[in-house]
Amino acid sequence: MARHFMLTSVALLLIFFSSGGSANPPSVRNERIVGGNELSIYNAPWQVSIQVSARHVCGGAIYSKDIIITAAHCVDSTSVTLMKVRVGANHHNSGGSLIPVASYTIHEQYNQKLKYYDIALVRLATQLTYSISVKAIGLASVSPKAGSDVSVSGWGFTEENGATGFANSLQVVQLQIIERNECASAKYGYGWDFVGEEMICAAADNKDSCTGDSGGPLVSDRLLAGIVAWGFGCARANYPGVYVDVAMLRTWIINSANSL
Repeated sequence: MARHFMLTSVALLLIFFSSGGSANPPSVRNERIVGGNELSIYNAPWQVSIQVSARHVCGGAIYSKDIIITAAHCVDSTSVTLMKVRVGANHHNSGGSLIPVASYTIHEQYNQKLKYYDIALVRLATQLTYSISVKAIGLASVSPKAGSDVSVSGWGFTEENGATGFANSLQVVQLQIIERNECASAKYGYGWDFVGEEMICAAADNKDSCTGDSGGPLVSDRLLAGIVAWGFGCARANYPGVYVDVAMLRTWIINSANSL
């Protein structure tokens, strides 16, 4: 299930097959922060809320004054006329500024079912004015090493069932990187076919991103190292969160931003 999905008015379902290869699709999960703490936007001024029809659906990160990085599943098949981006806010539903969207582009190899290359760039209709609460984040040029500390932020669910809805205030959680090959091994519940070559994983006991955190930033040494993509449930012991590896797609991000 996609833990970081929540586009349109209904939470998206991520198609996940059993390890035996049968076509029984499990339910998808949208991601939000589980086991985290409140975070001031001043400490993550690159964090944004992707809004569709005036509702938060996903997170994102400021790349430049007019480009936002998010997950492909957050914008796929969504009309730009329905989209806005909230910047500089501690709350997804108030504060900061709401900026209309002019266009977006999705990675050419994005796989809607398996969420391979789950990355997109959104171009804003007007340029941002940088401030203490609105700043771009640099791109990691090297993938974070296994065991290294990273942080993930967002307004997603704080528990898997989503009983309390999205977090009102921005949340952050500290996780540790799991090397891609290990994440795809029999040690965990996913399997090789589901953890793509452009993905990395991160986890910690009772901590995770969750529904509504999709597209948000995974940060290492104050650089954007990952994009919240998907996962099975939220904070389940055998299912780490899965993220797009920004270092692997750095060239695509730079080239696409220059041409969008």
